[in-house]
Amino acid sequence: MKMICKLKQLMEAENLTQTAVVEATGLSPATIGKLYRNQVGRFDENTVKSLCKFFNLKSINELLEIEWEVND
Repeated sequence: MKMICKLKQLMEAENLTQTAVVEATGLSPATIGKLYRNQVGRFDENTVKSLCKFFNLKSINELLEIEWEVND
């Protein structure tokens, strides 16, 4: 199983830059960059809350997805 962050898709849909998301959420550029590239091993609760609030998401599923592998 692996977690997939959909930040890149959300940003592209709104035509947002990483800098714009950093400035609006107060999250660090490193955090946004890693999430954008889906290079995060675990997700911080406050980070998820900030992004859900910023993008006005009704469900965490709009930000994160679980991809099941055959062996799971």
